[in-house]
Amino acid sequence: MRIAEQEVHYATVMGYGRTGRALATYLHAHGVDVFVSDSSTLSTEDEHSLAKRKIAYEQGGHTLRTLEGAELIVLSPGIRPDLPVLQEARARSLQVLSGLDLGYLVALHTQIIAITGTNGKSTTVKLAEAILQQSGVDARAAGNIGLPYITLAEHPPSIVVLEVSSFQLEQSTLFRPHVACLLNIAPDHLDRHGSMDRYVASKLSIFDRQESADLAIVSRDISLPRGSIAAKISYFDDVLLPKSAFVDSLLSHNRANLRAAIACCKGVLPDLDVSRIDLPALEDAFHLPYRMQEEPSLGGVRVINDSKSTNAASAITAVESVNGSCILILGGRHKGAGYDDLAHVVVQRDVKRVILFGEGAPLLHSSLRDVGYARTTLCFDLDHALKLALQEAQEGDTILFSPACSSYDQYSNYVERGEYFSRLIRSYSRQESSNK
Repeated sequence: MRIAEQEVHYATVMGYGRTGRALATYLHAHGVDVFVSDSSTLSTEDEHSLAKRKIAYEQGGHTLRTLEGAELIVLSPGIRPDLPVLQEARARSLQVLSGLDLGYLVALHTQIIAITGTNGKSTTVKLAEAILQQSGVDARAAGNIGLPYITLAEHPPSIVVLEVSSFQLEQSTLFRPHVACLLNIAPDHLDRHGSMDRYVASKLSIFDRQESADLAIVSRDISLPRGSIAAKISYFDDVLLPKSAFVDSLLSHNRANLRAAIACCKGVLPDLDVSRIDLPALEDAFHLPYRMQEEPSLGGVRVINDSKSTNAASAITAVESVNGSCILILGGRHKGAGYDDLAHVVVQRDVKRVILFGEGAPLLHSSLRDVGYARTTLCFDLDHALKLALQEAQEGDTILFSPACSSYDQYSNYVERGEYFSRLIRSYSRQESSNK
């Protein structure tokens, strides 16, 4: 297989999660001998799948086996680009590509809209996909939203709308989107990037390889390094939304997401008539799973499942959107920053109690204590946290599960965590019904 003007017969895929599986499958299907390296223990299903295809692998760490015979190294998003084995790969002049780079190279003729930011990425991607499809465009959403980019490479759409993360951007050296959008920046993933400056740099790198014919879309709240962007710059804040009850019903952050999506679509469809967009048909994009998801009420208590809240900024948005008295459940693996801002918002809002769970509970407790908020309870897991929240809540209150942390201390991802919370609520709801 020819990749980046190089004939590749043997490649290593590092990381064997959802994206790693898709990368290995694509390369193997195109005649490349693949070696898989994963830092975790592979599932029995994954081991059987690899053995069936005669794909060699290692698990429990990345050793120098990763480099043996390899002509190309392809990285899954979770792989840090500064790993010693990758430093050695570069010392040996081996080509190292991100999954984004590989997708870009094998689908060069597809127009790319790439969307990043601390929060709102998935919603904006789905909105842009829906608006383009309404306009009769062959468009597909992919990337960090769930469908690995490489899976579209065989039969690419006319336009791919990609959700891209700071991890993916940090790894990438070739990826060049025709339209690139940076929604917002707030402290996140400092446990990975090490500092806010490095996190910001990873986000801004979405514009690094754009050219004058491309479009860079940002909020006016974001300061861009002077003279660093070759693309034309556009501000999504300037997009005028149609006057309608639907638009009026949107929370402010979702109006911003809609403006950004429209700006992205106009980047590839300059004559797009905003007034002709079927706004109510976009409803589903604003209600993706575990984003301020309404669960069954319990004893007159409203319950919101916002498991997608994996940083302090998203939890702030959630807390500010709840009217009335609230019991807030926070916790998981903290990201290292942003929690002082969250604590100040908790103090200012009508939060009756904050229930803290998981690895991040002590740090969150400290942040709240520092601003004078004392109504906290620490516990180990989500089961206990919900039980305590229900004991505290009274009719008319809201239980808001908006963790502000990643799920990786106890769950494999925010979806698994959200599903678990939903099951807990349904269990309580069944008990409530049986007692009537």
